[in-house]
Amino acid sequence: MSTTSLAIAPSSNERLAATLAHAGTLVAWFLAPLLVYLVLPRTSRWARYHALQSLLWSLIGTLVSLLTCGFAIPFFLAWHVWAAFKTMRDGDYEYPLVGEAAHNAVYQDG
Repeated sequence: MSTTSLAIAPSSNERLAATLAHAGTLVAWFLAPLLVYLVLPRTSRWARYHALQSLLWSLIGTLVSLLTCGFAIPFFLAWHVWAAFKTMRDGDYEYPLVGEAAHNAVYQDG
């Protein structure tokens, strides 16, 4: 987890948007987090952070799945489901490899 606190208390709408960004990958792979990221206002940083993480994780999943002839897809989908569960229940979740980049992009843009 990044050293900077992500949010004091995300609103229920932000929590729902973040959960949809993670879980939406089950039906719309990288389109669900992309839409959530683009639709949310810049002031919803917590939810945008989660959507961007999910989007970046989906893009890595796409590349790895291409290299493994699709065998990695269940692994990446399971990770998205876990992230959705953790986000819905605990609030904060950070994917490996992409979490810090997403945090920097969302929280240090102004």
